[in-house]
Amino acid sequence: MAYKVNDVLVINDDAAVVHESFPQISGTTQSTAVKILASDGDTNDRFGWAISVGSGRIVVGAHFNDDNGSNSGSAYIFDFDGNELVKILPSDGAGNDYFGDSLAVGSGRIVVGAPGEDENGSSSGSAYIFDLDGTQLAKITASDGSNYDEFGRSAAAGSGRIVVGSPQNADDGSNSGSAYIFDLDGNELAKITASDAAAGDYFGNSVAVGSGRIVVGAHLDADNGIDSGSAYIFDLDGNQLAKILPSDGAAGDYFGNSVAVGSGRIVVGAHLNTDNGIVSGSAYIFDLDGNELAKITASDAADNDIFGEFVAVGSGRIVVTARRDDDYGADSGSVYIFDLNGNQLEKIFPTTPSGGLYFASSVAVGSGKIVAGVNSDNNGTIQTGAAYVYSLSEDHNTYWERILNTYKY
Repeated sequence: MAYKVNDVLVINDDAAVVHESFPQISGTTQSTAVKILASDGDTNDRFGWAISVGSGRIVVGAHFNDDNGSNSGSAYIFDFDGNELVKILPSDGAGNDYFGDSLAVGSGRIVVGAPGEDENGSSSGSAYIFDLDGTQLAKITASDGSNYDEFGRSAAAGSGRIVVGSPQNADDGSNSGSAYIFDLDGNELAKITASDAAAGDYFGNSVAVGSGRIVVGAHLDADNGIDSGSAYIFDLDGNQLAKILPSDGAAGDYFGNSVAVGSGRIVVGAHLNTDNGIVSGSAYIFDLDGNELAKITASDAADNDIFGEFVAVGSGRIVVTARRDDDYGADSGSVYIFDLNGNQLEKIFPTTPSGGLYFASSVAVGSGKIVAGVNSDNNGTIQTGAAYVYSLSEDHNTYWERILNTYKY
């Protein structure tokens, strides 16, 4: 798929989907990661809380940064070599906005959510659109925003669309949730809700866009029992195409707490699933029509790993976090890499793993890079945060995504 940004042709962000018929090559990541830090990181900034990668950029959120007041938040743009290019702040930042709580990069845009912002009432929320150099282009809010909607709790960009979740919107009951679709200039195109929305579903707590699809999670939906969770597939205009549930969903799984779409796949995390022990966690792979293709768990799953809390898909890979894995001490954390069919390829760690690190608190994959955030990393002062950048060995998917992303403008 191609689309235009300011009358310039942009090739599909999910270039790998064009070539998914090529055989998958396992490959490995580079043995040592590049660790990136904020140039002005400070105590409790939580740099690494949110991560996104694409369009030649890595973007990292620090939603507790205090530049514009306590917990006003910030975000940082890096190149693919880990060099910091610019720190971005909103034009009207204020205390407790939590700017950087969510973010996305795609289709030549960077989007940063600020769910605590008060434009349409207390914690009604907002999001900001930047170009790839960090220049603010627009501030967006929900056309019908109101108190405590938390618009901006999740954000996604790709396929010529920006999608922002508002999980505490109350259109169909308290915390039923909603999401909004915008064009790349910030014009609202549609508001979407679930066809069977109900109070407490938290539809919009997670969102993703890519491969011509929008996916929205509702992790507290109760179709398979209390808090079993679900996810919904929409086209780019906001028409619901399918509701997806896991084949073995159960109460308390939180299926839909994380969602991802790209490389012709939809991936949904269920980090409180108990297949391999108490909250060991799992994730599910679907095709773009919502047909379940595989359930994935860690090869060495154990109690309390919460595998599937964060998921990502791109560059022909599926990436899943398990931030309470104990390989290097209690809650040291790890990240697992799978091919598009759900075969585990590798397990990765930070350069200096240790107990209590909680690697990774966020994850993204694209353009041949995997980026994992560690918002609890201390770096000389408490919870300043960090992120790690890994390079995938090049195969057909990473090659074409790298080549076609040269047309990112």
